[in-house]
Amino acid sequence: VDNRWGYFPSVSVAWRLTGENFMKALPFINELKIRAEIGTTGNNGSGGSQYSSLSAVTTPWGAGFRTGQYGNAGLKWESTETKNIGFNLSVLKDRVQLEGDFYVKKTDNLLMPNPLPAYMGTQGEGAINAPVVNIGAMQNKGFGITLNTVNIDNKAGFSWRTNFNISSFKTKITKFYSDAAFLSRSAWFMNNFTSRSAIGLAPWQFYGYISDGLFQSVDEINSSAVPAQADGTRLPVSKDGGVWVGDVKYKDLNGDKIIDSRDQTYIGNPWPRFTFGFTNTFSYKGFDLSILVIGTQGNDIFNYLRFENTNPNNINLGRNLLQETFGYARLSEEGGKTVLTNPGTNVPRIVGNDVNGNGNRFTNLYVEDGSYIRIKNVQLGYTVPRSLISHQNVVKSVRLSAGVQNLATFTKYKGYDPEVGAYLGKEVQLSSQLIGVDAGRYPLTRLYSASVAVDF
Repeated sequence: VDNRWGYFPSVSVAWRLTGENFMKALPFINELKIRAEIGTTGNNGSGGSQYSSLSAVTTPWGAGFRTGQYGNAGLKWESTETKNIGFNLSVLKDRVQLEGDFYVKKTDNLLMPNPLPAYMGTQGEGAINAPVVNIGAMQNKGFGITLNTVNIDNKAGFSWRTNFNISSFKTKITKFYSDAAFLSRSAWFMNNFTSRSAIGLAPWQFYGYISDGLFQSVDEINSSAVPAQADGTRLPVSKDGGVWVGDVKYKDLNGDKIIDSRDQTYIGNPWPRFTFGFTNTFSYKGFDLSILVIGTQGNDIFNYLRFENTNPNNINLGRNLLQETFGYARLSEEGGKTVLTNPGTNVPRIVGNDVNGNGNRFTNLYVEDGSYIRIKNVQLGYTVPRSLISHQNVVKSVRLSAGVQNLATFTKYKGYDPEVGAYLGKEVQLSSQLIGVDAGRYPLTRLYSASVAVDF
C-alpha cells in the first residue's frame, strides 16, 4: 500500500460582534456572530480497496475462492476542502433568529470504481469487479439559510412559531485523471439507460436523443435524418423494416443526415436548484398543531416507467399500459399518401420490427419537471390540564395526539411520486446506480396515526 496516511487540517474562527462596545448602540440586535472555517476532510472509501478481495466460487472440486475485485495499491485518500462563511443573527428579543452559511467545497481524488470495458473481464459470469481508483475532482458551491421566528406569543396563551430553511448548491466536475472526456453509468436492466458526467457539467445527467415529434408524411422522412443501417447507410423508407409515418423523428445534432450515437446529448439534470422546508407550530392552552411542508425546485426526472408503459408495442407482453398509450399514431391513406389521423400525438405507431428505435431510444420526451411541494406532516395534540388529574397521584400527565403524513403533493410530474432520489431496485450496483430516474417503486402513501401518552 503506497498511501496509508492522509493529512487533513482544519481551522475555524468566530467573532461575536454583540460583545463589542460599538454594538450597544443597536439594542434591538441580541446576537450577531460571524463565522469562518476552512478545513479538509478525508475519505478512504471501504478501506480495503487497495487489496484484491476474494469471493467464494463453486468448482467441480468443491468450494473455492477467486479474486473478487482488482486491488489498487496506489489508491489515495479522497479529500474535500471546505471554505465556509456564516453568520448567526438574533433580533427583537430573540423573536427573529437567522442563520446562514455560504460554502465552496472542492473534492480531489474522487473514489469510484473504474468503468472498464467488458472485454477486460469486469462484466459477466465469473467477472472480476473493476478496481476502485481516484477518478477526478469536483466542486460544489452553495448556501443554507435557516429562519426561526416567533410570530405571535400573547398573554391569552396563543403562540405561532415558524421555522423556514432553504438550501441550494451547484456542482460540477472539474477534472478527470485519465484521457476520457466523460464517465458513463449504464443500467443493463433498464435497456442500458445512461447517465453521464463530463468536465464542466453537473455529474450524472441524463443522456439521450432529442425528440422532434413523429414523422407526419413520407416526404418529411425523405427530407430528414433517419437512423443508419449496419453499413452506415440510411434506413429505407418502408412500413416494415424501415422508417415510416408515425415513427419518432430525432434531431440531427451534428448535421450529417444520419441518426446515430453522435446525435445524443444531455437531456436532463437530476439535481434541484434548491430544496426547502417550512414548519409552522401553533399552540393554545393545551392544544398544539404542527404543519411541515417540504419541496424542491428545478430538478428533472426521467420517467422510465412512462417510457416503458407508453410503448404500444409492449402490448404483446400482456401487461398493462398507461392510458395515454391508447393515443398511439394511427395511419390512413389519403390521395395515395400515408398520413396520421391523429397528428398531435407523441406516441409512435405499432410496428412489428422497430428498426427506428421508437421503444429503445431514450429521448427528452420522458424528461419531466420533478419540482414539488408536499404537506409532509400534520400533527395535532392536546395535553390534559394538570388540574383535571390532580386529584390522584398515579398519572402525572396525559397527552392525546393525531396526525397525518404525506397529506398532499403539488407537482407537475406525471409519475406516482416526484421524490425519486437514487434508484435502489433489483440488480442495482454502485457502477450503475442512477439518480433521478423513476423506474417504478412503491410511492409514499398517506398515513394516519393516533396516540395516547400517559406518564405515571
